[in-house]
This record gives sequence, structure tokens and C-alpha cells, in this order.
Amino acid sequence: MRTGLLKRIARCVAVLSAFTPLCSAALAADAQSYQLAATKAVARMDFARAIEIYSKGLDEPFSLQERADLLRMRGVAAHLANKRDQAEADFNAVVKLVGSTDPRAYSERGFFYHYEGRPEQALADYSAGAALFPDNGKFPNGQGLALSNLGRYDEAIAKFNEAIRLDPASAVFMVGRAEAYNRSDRPQRALEDYAKAPGLGHLVPAETYRLRVGVGVAHFKLRNYKAAIDSLDAAVEIIPNSSTALRYRALVFEATNEPDRASRDYEAVLKLKPDDELATKQLQKLRPN
Repeated sequence: MRTGLLKRIARCVAVLSAFTPLCSAALAADAQSYQLAATKAVARMDFARAIEIYSKGLDEPFSLQERADLLRMRGVAAHLANKRDQAEADFNAVVKLVGSTDPRAYSERGFFYHYEGRPEQALADYSAGAALFPDNGKFPNGQGLALSNLGRYDEAIAKFNEAIRLDPASAVFMVGRAEAYNRSDRPQRALEDYAKAPGLGHLVPAETYRLRVGVGVAHFKLRNYKAAIDSLDAAVEIIPNSSTALRYRALVFEATNEPDRASRDYEAVLKLKPDDELATKQLQKLRPN
């Protein structure tokens, strides 16, 4: 499961702390009880059950905002369950219901488009949100992520600058800007931002993983190979089945003339992604027979 979606699970589980443990086997006829029961299902990674609970809640005569919240969270559960068409339909419905009043409508749909590899649509949603909610740093941050994926790095950095101005304590926004510097071959600038991020605020494990991979890549580009391996080792400790971290670590092992360790990492990548072209090509070079 992609690291971005892991953050969705963490976010859903965090909702539990906002409620008292009041939900029994029978659901009370209020929206909060449906949200609590569904969030518990998400915490168990029982996404089908969560979708079922949200759907039952939508049969109740709740207010427009309550219905939007149920639809939004059903979309999140559907996305986690890889039910992409249902997720998109739910996010579309939320935008129609409360897009002009609730910033989560455009941010959640933008998130969906971003992680589905649809940066143009993500950029459109984050831009719409930025126009409606100009004080919300999540929107320029989202614009920065989408622009980075479109290869428009200077524009992306400008958006991250705006997000950081709106929320200087956001470690996540700083990591986003660091990634844009990294991807545009400015590794030293990237390392400066990566170093600042942990001191600004809390990073969930998936975000710390992003940081550790980014630091490893930046050091690799600067030929600081030991520092690169140390950081990529830390990334693999957080998410052992990360093909990205394993692939970069293999490249570093190649650069340090450690073909056996590189081969093991490429083999691990291919177990996770059998069609990975880079791992296949490099492994053939390292083990031609």
C-alpha cells in the first residue's frame, strides 16, 4: 500500500480520539456514531465494513454537512480499498454539496487525484481550494506537489514558499519543498530543508519515511554515500517493503562497489514490483548469468 494512503489510515484512526467510546453493536441514529463505528473498521483495515457503515449512515435524514462528512469519509475508505470509481464519485458529490464552504472537499479530492497520478486534476482542485480558502496552507502545498509531478519545479517551490509562509510550523510543507529541490537537482538546498523539518512539528511515520528517502537521495547525488546508506536504511526500517528506498539503496551500493548488496536490494525490488525496469536492467548487469 502506498505511503500516502497509510497517512489516510492514520488520519482515520486519529478520529477515534475525538469521540468517547460510546458505540455498541447497535448504531445510534446520529452521524457521529456512524463515523465512530466506521473509523474503528478502518483501524482494523476492514474497509468493506467501513464503506457499509458509511452507506447506512447516508440512508439517514442527516444535515447537509453531516451527509458531506459521511460521503467524504466513505470516499477515503473506498480509496483505501482500491475502489477508485466509488471514491471519485463520493469526492465529486462532496464538492457539489459543500465545496464552497468546507476546505476538506477540494483537499480530499485533490489528494485522491494526486495519489492516483493525475497531477493536472489535482492541481485544478488545489487551485480551486486556494482561491476559496486563501489562508489555508494545505492548498498551496498541494499545488506544489502537483507542479512537482508535472516537472514545473520553480513554480512548485514558489507554492511551497507560500504554504510555509501561511504555516511556518508545518514540517510537512518543508518536506514538500525539500523534495522539489531534490527533484530539480538542488540536493544541498534539499538537505537544508530536510534538516529543518523535524524541528518544526510532528511527522507521522509515512512522512518521516519520505524525509529519510529524500535525505538519502540528496546525499547520493552529492556522493556522500555513507550518509545516503544510513538514511535509506532508516527509510527501509520504517517501511521494509518500500521499492523506492530499496531501489535507491541498491544504486548507492553499486556506487560503492558492493555488487552483492546491490543485487539483494534489486531482487527485493523485483519481488515487490516484477516489472521494475531499472531493477531488471541493473540486476542483469550485476548478475549476467
